[in-house]
Amino acid sequence: MLDQLFGALLFLFGFSGNGSVRGESTPSASATPSATAESNKNIKSVKLVTPINIATLQAKFEEKHAQAVTAMEAKRASFSASLQIMKDEKKRAIVESIQNQFAKMNEDQTALLMGRLKKLSTGVEEMQKVAEEFEKESGKDLSSVASSLSLANTAITDAIAAVTAQAEKTYSISVTSEANAKNDVGKVRKQIASDLKKVRDSVQNARKKVGDAFKALKTAIGKPVLITVQSESEETQ
Repeated sequence: MLDQLFGALLFLFGFSGNGSVRGESTPSASATPSATAESNKNIKSVKLVTPINIATLQAKFEEKHAQAVTAMEAKRASFSASLQIMKDEKKRAIVESIQNQFAKMNEDQTALLMGRLKKLSTGVEEMQKVAEEFEKESGKDLSSVASSLSLANTAITDAIAAVTAQAEKTYSISVTSEANAKNDVGKVRKQIASDLKKVRDSVQNARKKVGDAFKALKTAIGKPVLITVQSESEETQ
């Protein structure tokens, strides 16, 4: 029964046998842990692990995202007016197009990352079900698994907070002159790239913590597990 549950879990959520999560490399450095991380280590039973209220967090993300879209729409006219400093109409059109691309990039990337975090959250929930069943049937101490699951939930919650904050951001190109337009665009491009990297690192940390939790669970159960891994082409983006 447990082997079957593990197989389904791995197929659905893309875990690999070494405790990492398939699809992305493990970051070289973890994100700063939440203030609650230390208390997670003291959880003694799997059933005491508090699940993530993903519906509430998803609603907050969507709210912040909608606010950002509204803010960008409100700025559209004033932004177009600010580009009149550029005499070349084609250059104005290019800068305006890039401005729209930045907004779309942030929208798409934050939505993608939020989707991955929801998937990780579901994976932790499924692992907790397996662990609770084994804990009940075997009577074994799974405090290490409980701690790992709780740490994974904390990392996911922290990453969702980072993604939500990023979704709320808007990026506006401030053209100082037609000659400096390329540099002005470059500054904003560099900023959004830097911001998105920080958020991706936070999501990567969450993936690592979920992988650690899976490894702890596999070790605690102490028997071979059938692992089915999706190919990259089968993964839903």
